[in-house]
Amino acid sequence: MPPDEYHSGVNNSVYTNVLVQNSLRFAAALAKDLGLPIPNQWLEVADRIKVPFDSEQNFHPEFDGYVRGEEVKQADVVLLGYPVPFPLRPDIRRKNLEIYEAVTSPQGPAMTWSMFAVGWMELKEPSRAQVLLSRSFINVTEPFKVWTENADGSGTVNFLTGMGGFLQTVLFGCTGFRITEAGMTFDPLCPDLVSRVSVSGISYLGNKFNFTFSKDSVTLEVTAHAEPWAPLLEAELWPSLARLPLTPGHKVSFPHSAGRIQKSSP
Repeated sequence: MPPDEYHSGVNNSVYTNVLVQNSLRFAAALAKDLGLPIPNQWLEVADRIKVPFDSEQNFHPEFDGYVRGEEVKQADVVLLGYPVPFPLRPDIRRKNLEIYEAVTSPQGPAMTWSMFAVGWMELKEPSRAQVLLSRSFINVTEPFKVWTENADGSGTVNFLTGMGGFLQTVLFGCTGFRITEAGMTFDPLCPDLVSRVSVSGISYLGNKFNFTFSKDSVTLEVTAHAEPWAPLLEAELWPSLARLPLTPGHKVSFPHSAGRIQKSSP
C-alpha cells in the first residue's frame, strides 16, 4: 500500500516503484563499494520498472488509473524529490505540488503539509512554503504543544510522525541539506516569517559543525573532529565553484549561496 491511505491495492504506485528502483540501485552501488560482483539483473530490473508519468499534463499520476482531481489523503507523489531521492525537472516538481496540494484532504495526517513546504522551498517559493509550514501547526494541541495525527485533534496523540515532518522542514527544507555521494549539499532559504536559521551540532564524516544563515549570508563553523579518522572539510560554493577550507575552530562566512560540504581536496 502506498502512502495515500485513500487508495490501496493500486497498480504501479509511483512512490512504491521509485522506492524499488532506488533499493536495487543502492544495493548495486553498495556491492561496488565492497568489491563484490553486481548481478546485471538488479540494474536491468531497476531501469525497466514503470514510473507513471503523464507527458501531456506534465505530472506524475499517483498510480495507474489515477484521475486528476481525485482526492488523496496525504503526501504521496510529493515525497518524490524529498525525502525520496528522485531527479525531477523544476517544472514537473512544481506541477506535482500544485496538483496534489489542491486535492489533499484537510483531514489528512500532520506530516503531509511539511513535505509540501519542503517542496516549495526547493523551488525557492518562500511565501508558498510559509503557508504550508503554518498549516502544519494546526495539529499542535495546547497546553503542552502535543501533536495529534489529525487537525481536529482526533487520531494518534503525541504523533511522532507529524513532529518529525515539522523538524525535517527546518533541518532539510530551510537548509537544503541533502546527503550525496560527493558530499552534503546545502541550498538555504528563509521562509517569509523567518529571518535567521541556526543549526548546531551537525555530525558529518566524523566532524561536528554549526550552520547558520539569513537572507544575506551563510556561516559555517567546524567545532570539533569527533572521530580520529575525520577528514578535513571544505565548502564548495555554487555557481562560482570557490572552495573555502573549514578549519576546526574558525568561522567561515560568505554571501548567501548554495554549495556543498565535502572532503578537502589534496
